[in-house]
Amino acid sequence: IFRCINRLDRDTTGLLIVAKNALSAAILSAQMRNREIRRTYLAIVQGIAPKKGTVSAPIGRKDGSVMERQVDFDHGETAVTHFQRLAVSDNYSLLELHLETGRTHQIRVHMSSIGHPILGDEIYGPAKCPYKLQGQTLHAKVLGITHPTTGEYMEFDAPLPDYFQGLLEKMH
Repeated sequence: IFRCINRLDRDTTGLLIVAKNALSAAILSAQMRNREIRRTYLAIVQGIAPKKGTVSAPIGRKDGSVMERQVDFDHGETAVTHFQRLAVSDNYSLLELHLETGRTHQIRVHMSSIGHPILGDEIYGPAKCPYKLQGQTLHAKVLGITHPTTGEYMEFDAPLPDYFQGLLEKMH
């Protein structure tokens, strides 16, 4: 039985960690809980984002919705996202993001909450997207783990999907 250690939102591309057995799953889940897994995301957001920053705002379920989340200082769970701006084009920013926590829709909610929603995000994103996309521009680019049986640190890097790479080329 395979066990998924981390999840990606439906229209997010990139890397997942899947354990092949229960022992590996327990070890990798503990690494995730203890924030020992390195996760780097790339995203194109609307607007000119600050050069770098941290969004530390609790996230909770939006009232009346099974799926949608929101920043919720009264009932939300701790959520921390660090970001750095890599490039700017027109009124968009390419960001590198690192998660300290892993809440549902965390990057999407956090970026939207500071006025820089992810391009192509149909729930939290800008109302109009001038580009035809096959998903949102959020990609799990790098995952670093300690192998559960060998103890070796391993890092994996996933190339951007064609539509994301094509959009970056159009924007430059």
